[in-house]
Amino acid sequence: MKITAVTLWMDQIKPMQDFYTGTLGFPLVEETATAFTVQIGTSRLRFELDTTEQPKQYHFAFNVPGDAFQLAKDWLQHRVPLLIEDGKDEIFFENINAHSVYFYDPDENVVELIARHDVNPNKSLDSFSVHNILDIGEMNVTTPDVAGVGAKFAELGVFHRYHQPINVDFLNFLGAPEDGTHLLLGREARTWLFSPKPAITSPLVLELDVNLRVRLDAEGVLHHEK
Repeated sequence: MKITAVTLWMDQIKPMQDFYTGTLGFPLVEETATAFTVQIGTSRLRFELDTTEQPKQYHFAFNVPGDAFQLAKDWLQHRVPLLIEDGKDEIFFENINAHSVYFYDPDENVVELIARHDVNPNKSLDSFSVHNILDIGEMNVTTPDVAGVGAKFAELGVFHRYHQPINVDFLNFLGAPEDGTHLLLGREARTWLFSPKPAITSPLVLELDVNLRVRLDAEGVLHHEK
């Protein structure tokens, strides 16, 4: 499974567009008076203005080459403050052999760069730029109905990464490990790594492998959009 496109909702247009296209330098694909889309490697990330004033909170990760974590971290910390947890500004996930670093965007979404050393391709880079980011590697799906949404994803062929049952009390990683892409299915009110922010059910649209499109509405119900 690959995340080919994501649509999220934002509270402020100009700061968000300036951040993603200016501070980070992602190529601008499309812009309107109320939305913009940037290219994230082989994925597209679209933000639309939310006029409902409903609280939202997103977490998503960008994949970087498996051998480029330190280069990517150095590039990032010259552009944004890194988030700190327990006095550290990075984390190593031993179970998946991956390093990550975290930061906020202007809406204080928790954004991550992750190098999966066994899965993400190596590039033998001498320097790092935004164009070396591979794709969107993770996207949270927060809902009060974790079991129901997990069952719906299974019907659509998106399973727990280890084909285990969905656990409504923990964060469930959906998608095959060898693909290096996961949907993070979890309940409300849990906090993210490197941030005290609680997870909030937030609307989003996902395009997976180009031809599968799903929408999570503001109540946390998953819809298959054919």
